[in-house]
Amino acid sequence: MPKILLLLKLFILALVFTATQLAVAQSLRTLPANGKRGVTGEQRPMPAVVINRTAAKLAPGGVIFDTNNRTILHQDLPANADVWYQLDMQGDIQRIYILTPEERARLDQAKK
Repeated sequence: MPKILLLLKLFILALVFTATQLAVAQSLRTLPANGKRGVTGEQRPMPAVVINRTAAKLAPGGVIFDTNNRTILHQDLPANADVWYQLDMQGDIQRIYILTPEERARLDQAKK
């Protein structure tokens, strides 16, 4: 009986450790190295996006990620959001990442 309890405790401990590691891994995301930092502007009809007071076009298949790394619709992109964006070969916006406070701090630190 004690051997079963020991195995059960080890299993639960391994399960908790795995869940913790998954939570940490999900909270970190890698931003594309060839991206640029910007601030979103007012809403425009699809596919227009305003970043750094300049109108741009969201590329076909362009994706917008919120701070939890979930995809959101163009209409849900907030104004005045600090973002990291990536352009495609035509100069259209391929990806937009709404930055978390941690990512903003990391980018500010890298700039110095």
